[in-house]
Order: sequence, then C-alpha cells, then structure tokens
Amino acid sequence: MKKPHFYVKTSLAIALFALMHPVFADDTTLPTINVSVQKNIEKNTEIATTTQSLKSEQSLFKTAKSISVVTQKQIEQKQAMSLNDAIQGVAGVIAAPLGRRGSDDFMIRGQDSSNAIYVDGLRQTQASDASNDITGLARIEVVKGPDSMHFGQTAPGGIVNLVTKRPVNDNFNDVSVRYGSHDLRQVGVDFNHTISDSNKAAWRLNATYSDQNDATDSIYFKNFYISPSYNFDLGEKTDLSIITSYSHKEYMRQQGLPLYGSILNNVNGSLNRHLFIGDNTAKPYQSDIYHFGYNFKHTFDSDWVFQQNFGAQKSRLNGQAVFINSTSANSATITRSGRDQHYQDQNFSLDNNFAKVFNLAGMQHHLMLGVDAMHDTRDVWNYTCSIGNLNLYTPVYGQTFCATKTLRKADSVEATLKTLGVYVKDQIDVTDHLNLNLGVRHDWAQVKAVSNAVDSSDNQSNHAFTGSVSALYNINEMIAPYVSYSTSFIPTTDVNSTTGTIALFDPEKAKQFEVGFKLQSPDQRVQGSLVWFDLTRFNVISADSNGDKYQTGEENTQGFETELTAKVTPNWLVSSNYTYTPTAKVTSDETASRIGKRLRNVSKQAFNLTTRYNFSQGALDGWFIGGGVRSESAKTAYFNNTTMAQNYRIAGYGLFDAQIGYQAKTWQASINAKNLLNKDYYAGGNTLFVALGDERQVNFNLSYQF
Repeated sequence: MKKPHFYVKTSLAIALFALMHPVFADDTTLPTINVSVQKNIEKNTEIATTTQSLKSEQSLFKTAKSISVVTQKQIEQKQAMSLNDAIQGVAGVIAAPLGRRGSDDFMIRGQDSSNAIYVDGLRQTQASDASNDITGLARIEVVKGPDSMHFGQTAPGGIVNLVTKRPVNDNFNDVSVRYGSHDLRQVGVDFNHTISDSNKAAWRLNATYSDQNDATDSIYFKNFYISPSYNFDLGEKTDLSIITSYSHKEYMRQQGLPLYGSILNNVNGSLNRHLFIGDNTAKPYQSDIYHFGYNFKHTFDSDWVFQQNFGAQKSRLNGQAVFINSTSANSATITRSGRDQHYQDQNFSLDNNFAKVFNLAGMQHHLMLGVDAMHDTRDVWNYTCSIGNLNLYTPVYGQTFCATKTLRKADSVEATLKTLGVYVKDQIDVTDHLNLNLGVRHDWAQVKAVSNAVDSSDNQSNHAFTGSVSALYNINEMIAPYVSYSTSFIPTTDVNSTTGTIALFDPEKAKQFEVGFKLQSPDQRVQGSLVWFDLTRFNVISADSNGDKYQTGEENTQGFETELTAKVTPNWLVSSNYTYTPTAKVTSDETASRIGKRLRNVSKQAFNLTTRYNFSQGALDGWFIGGGVRSESAKTAYFNNTTMAQNYRIAGYGLFDAQIGYQAKTWQASINAKNLLNKDYYAGGNTLFVALGDERQVNFNLSYQF
C-alpha cells in the first residue's frame, strides 16, 4: 500500500537529495497522492520504477546495476524526434557527438556504444547503419557497463534497449500533429482496440510521417514508420504478442564544418554555421528497416515459466556523402572526397529461458536457465568517389560527383556472425534485506568475412565464459547500497586490410566494478541513485585517417553518476542528474604516444535538470509549464586519431529548454523550445571537422484522443 508521507532519516539520503537540487529536509511531509489504476500504464508513467531489460521485469530499486529508463511519457514531454534526442540527458550518456549525420550516435561511460542497440532485449544488427525510429517505443532503457550475462555479445560501455509498444487492455485513438522550426511537419497516430469478449486479445497500430529541413543549407530529413501489433488470447497461463514494423528514411548527411574557420581560426575569417560542405549532386541516403518479432510466455502447473523471444530484421541503407580531405588555417579552400555507400543486414535472434521461484535452505531463489542464438549477415559496398575542391567563403555547387570511384577494401566486406550462448542466473533473497545475484554464461561464436574488393577471406571461431555477481542490501525500503562486478565478450566483424588481404581481429572484452546506492521514497514518488564505476576495455579496435582499422590495447573509464526523479507534489515533477568522469584514457597501446591520452569527445562533467508543473486550480486549471538546463564541460579531440599526438579543445556549453501547454480531457496543445537562447556550440570533433550543435527548435504540438 502506498503511504502519504515519507521521511529522509539518513545523512546519505539528505546529501543526495541536496546534490540533485530539490531540497528535502528531515521529516518533510508531502501531500497525499490519490492513485488510480490506468489501463495504458506506459503512456502515463512519468517516473519509472521497474526495468524490463534483464530477462524479466524487476524493481529498479532492488536491481544491483545502473539502469536509466526513459518512459513513453518522458519521450513525449521532451518532444524527441530521434533516439539521440530521447537519451540526451541520461546520466553517463553522450548523445550525438558526431552531430546530425542521420545515425544513432552515442557513448555510454566514455565508450562508443552506437552499435549496441537492442529491440526487446535482442540484438538486431552487427552495426547501426540506419537510425531507429522511436515512434513505436513504450520506453527506452540504458543499461550501463559490460553485461554479456543478460545480452550475450555486447559492447563494453553498455546497451540501449528499445522496448516496443504492445497492445493493452484499453480502447483509444490518438492523433497528433507537430509543426516547428526548419519547416518541421509531422503527423502521427496510435490506435489500440480490444477484441470483443476477451480480456487479453487486442491490436495496436502506430504510424508517423515527418518532414524537416535543417539549419544547414541543403540538409533535410524525411521519415515514415508504421507498426501493427497483436496480442492473442490463449488462456490464463499463455501469452503471445506479435509485433511488426516498417521504417523508411530519406536524408542528406550533415557533415559538420572544417576545423579551421569554425572552432579554430582561419585567416579568411569565421565560417557561416549554415555552410553545406557537400554537394547537391550527391544522392540522398535512403534506408528501409523491416522487423518482425514475437514474445511467448507459458506458465506450467509446476510453476516453471517458459519464455521465448524472437526477432527478425532486414535493413538496407544506400547513399552518397562528401567528406573533408584537408583543411588549413591559411586557406579558403578545402579538398574533398566522396563516398558511395551500400549496406545490407539480415538478422535472426532467439532467446529461450525457463524460470522458477523456490525456497531452499531458508532462502528464496529466482532461478533462470536459458539459451540464445543469433545469425547476422552484413554486406557492405563502400566506394571512394571523386569530387572537386570547395571554396568555403564563396561556395559553388553542382560539381561532378562520383565520375570515378574505387571500392574500399578497408570495409567493403560481407561478414557473417553466428552465436550461441547458454546461461544460468540466480537471484537469491538471503534475508528480507540482503539480495545476491549470481550469473554465468558461455558463448560460442563463428565469424566469416569475405572481401568484396579483393580475393580474400578469413574465418574465426571463439568461445568465452562471462558472468556477473552482485549484492544489494535494502536498509529501510529507502536506501539500498550495492556492489557488482560484470564482464563482457564481443566477437568483432571488423577486418584489418593493411596487408592487401583481410584478417579478422580478436574479440573485444571488458570488465567493470560498480559500487552504488539506490534511493526511493516509500510511496515510490522519488527514484534515485548514486554510482561509482571502474570500467576497462580490452582489445580495442581503432581506425586511422584512411579508415583502415587496427587493434590497439586497453582503455579505462572511471567516474560517478547520480540521478534523481521526484514528484515533489502531485503537480510538480523534477528530474536531475550529474555525471563526473575524471578518468577516460588509453592505458595500453602499441603506439606509445596514445598511452595516457584522454578519450575523444568524452566530457568530464555533464549536468541536466528538468522540471514541469501542472496547474489544477482556478483560472490556470489545465495549463502546464516546464523548463530545463543541460550542460557539458569541455571535450578533447585530435588532429590524428592514430597517434593522438596533437589535440584541440571543444568548449563546454549550457543550454536552456522551455515548454508551455494546455491539457484538456481529450486533447492537448503545447509549445516546446529547445536551446531557447539559440546558443552556438559544438557537439564533438574529429580529425578534420567539428560537429555542429543543434540550433533553437520551437515546435507547436497538438494531440487529440477519441
């Protein structure tokens, strides 16, 4: 039963509350909350209390692991247009460090995790070539740190799990429209209906279309997404849910600006931030993603529960882009080259597990035994194209593009990855307060790479044990300290092509120690955490300025993350987090000049604060206002990523967001502004270019339910 009051009685809790800005004193009493059951829970959830990513639904407060959840309600309130937008502001996450290039780009705990995107707990591709649509998502969960125990072959920094919308026991029709800056136009629908005379059978349809230009000249983005899903009524003990989706995107890549004239001085002056360094003769990128999946669950009379999760995905991406070859502080002209890129990926993923709860030796065990498998084939044809120079101050477009092109052997490869893993884990309730989590896993992986450019191929078979162990002590249903250790293993399909033939690299591995505290109020209106981590990544693969890849040594990141979301009153929501990453460096490498250097584009500090207040009385009844601030400290990037001998600084920034709107019974209207003061900033940098931050975006949003 939820309680109307909560009390903060420990100095640690007080310190954490004070750190996160909403101030709660001892014996602070909050107003009573009236709780009503909602049929469509996800749509109305502002504070997540559970995670769905660890094979089964679990309480965040009792999970000895750092997991951040972005709910459907939070996605809508942020007016997020992409996955980068949605996870921007999550503790430990750096979103879009390469700007608006049309891909899902993000880092978790200082490590590139852009390819670690899962759908309903299953890995969908070797690499994230095309961005994922977020229209059909019920929530986004960021699971931090290496975790092969739950996800198989996974990236060291962590993963992003996309939890899809499924039919619910409700009937509604939602229609929304959005119009905003840079000619943004979007329309979306979300229909859900139950089947007559059934408590479980229902169907749902999500769809959206959007069209938007960019602040950069000639750049645009068009998106279409549709997802029908169906829940079957197979009796009380059996659940089956099927979901399908199709996504189509068309866009021109935004490649940023040359270093000289933007972040560094050019004798010819500063560059126009709207400058397009490409050419309109290049073909836009077009991507198609087809997805089919199902979730099956059956409870036996013996109380064993069987779950099977399946996903199949086919994707393609074709397009052309122009890149900077050289830039100078004393020249108005850059030399350029182009790419003609073609990617195809086909993936099948399956996870089976049996679970049971039983008592043994005075302790309660939550046992799970499972086996999962994946078969993925990725075919890449990547051409280098010719194109002329560009005067940055008096640009002339319409140049001949790709009159000659050469297939790149560095990454034009058909790579097939087959994996099989078996795992066992046990969550043990030793006492009412002490919980232990033990898990071990063994994976077998086969990788085959065939070059599309030269007569060369390579095969590799690998296997590895990974696991995790953690302990959590629930002191008083308000504070729970924990400690955990986890490892990961990921066979790579990248190849070394510097010798004229191709050769696969050794698998990457990682380990992480994590110590933290989970925090909540007894009525769960407050959810928070304070975490310290030490993450080491082994067999790191890097790329030189020509795109050729090589395997280096080790990288280490250490830092603190703290998050707090609080319903201060029934009408006032505050969410805040702070990330401090003092250590993010190369610790071992064949190139001596790299050792000790800070990892590219990893800021030491990041802070985010958002708040929203809903008026419920008087003349303002139905209105709401909100705002926020998000900031990052300075970052480091390098003129040469191979040696990291010379670096340059990317300045930190602070941005303000705001919203105002009106909520009626069946409709809602709002105006949202991101980067309200239109501050110029840079999101990250590479050897020759710097990525532009987002300019001010003001959107008008209208939704209607019937």
